Amino acid sequence: MVRIWDVETGTCHHTLRGHHNGVSSVAYSPQGDQIATSSYDYAVRLWKTESGECSHILIGHQNWVLTVAYSPRGDLLASASYDNTVRLWDVGSGESRHTLSGHTDHALGAVYSPNGNQIATYGLDCTIRIWSVETGVCNYILTGHNEFVRKVVHSPQGDRVVSASDDSTVRVWDAETGDCLHILIGHSEGLSSVTYSPSSNQIVSGGMTGSLKVWDLEARTCLWTLVGHSGSVNRIFYSSRGDLIVTAGDDKSVRFWDVASGQCRAVIQGFQDCVEDIVWIEASNVNYLITGCSDGTVGRWKVEMNEDPCPVTLQWSTMTGALNVNDASIQDARGLSQLNKQLLVQRGAAGEPVHRLREASKKLATMASAVSKLQTPSDKTKVDPALTTSVSMDQLEQWLEQGKGILHQDVVDVVASIVNVIHKHK
Repeated sequence: MVRIWDVETGTCHHTLRGHHNGVSSVAYSPQGDQIATSSYDYAVRLWKTESGECSHILIGHQNWVLTVAYSPRGDLLASASYDNTVRLWDVGSGESRHTLSGHTDHALGAVYSPNGNQIATYGLDCTIRIWSVETGVCNYILTGHNEFVRKVVHSPQGDRVVSASDDSTVRVWDAETGDCLHILIGHSEGLSSVTYSPSSNQIVSGGMTGSLKVWDLEARTCLWTLVGHSGSVNRIFYSSRGDLIVTAGDDKSVRFWDVASGQCRAVIQGFQDCVEDIVWIEASNVNYLITGCSDGTVGRWKVEMNEDPCPVTLQWSTMTGALNVNDASIQDARGLSQLNKQLLVQRGAAGEPVHRLREASKKLATMASAVSKLQTPSDKTKVDPALTTSVSMDQLEQWLEQGKGILHQDVVDVVASIVNVIHKHK
């Protein structure tokens, strides 16, 4: 099942149902009018964004389909499968254009060059293959890694291909000749992600245990080792200016890094599961981050880059049981570390007193005061059994004592007033 959400409001527009097993990946077409989904049911489905209707079911793979990727023009879709093949599909007709066969083990992914003329595929056979999109012919087989290749990206200009492997190395390849230009060594664990900077002079690689390294490709040296994540780094984004790096990981956190200093500018924690994917959206004055977690939770965050540390505020979340409140904040937080308190402030959750709670408390106090002025009923007065309680006075007074120092003082005063009323009517 896949859901389409309104980014501004967090409202679910459509729920896409049809796959007979788990969904492994989702991709939007460049035009935004179509969505492609792959599944462990061996199928790929194409959906109309506006209506949520399934327009095509792409059948042909003989095993799990792990990833899908649209061509830059949006006319073709690539799907990588555990059947060792990558297929290119015509998204207009749903027909298979080419079957790229050659990998000797599971294919994990496929990425188009920026001009759409080439496609790079990679997988568990430790190789990267460069194919002609027009003919479906393999131009180069890039060999050198001795463990699984987990991630491949093209440079923004399309003249380079970078690969990250379980052998803990990053390799930079010439996309036109297939030659290996650089081998970047420094990680001590297998790699899970890699990405290029907008200017193509840097790349960032992320490891299975949380290590991050920023590399200068001209000098072939590591500029920074970014320390913070404690689990696999699943996604890396550069800002369009190349001055900020955003990372998401299995440690249930998102981190924002300053490229010039290598310092962490902000951290989002508190997710209930691994953060599998993020999308960075840039606007004129502020930026937005969309997060997606393994438990199906999606959220949108407002990121203000003009301050340091940069304030990050949750705007909406699909988390089940989450309480969304407008124009309110936590007055005080007890039992939390200083870092967690700072995160609450960053997200706009802590700060000014909760005025609405105070107003409600005053109303309750007024009601309790009015009750206290009631005359004690005579012994002959019949009391409605529905108004009686099985809670003893000792329990009420115990709860009141426990509430001191935890609840808002106005609430404690109200409860105390009610206990006094009950005492008077005993």
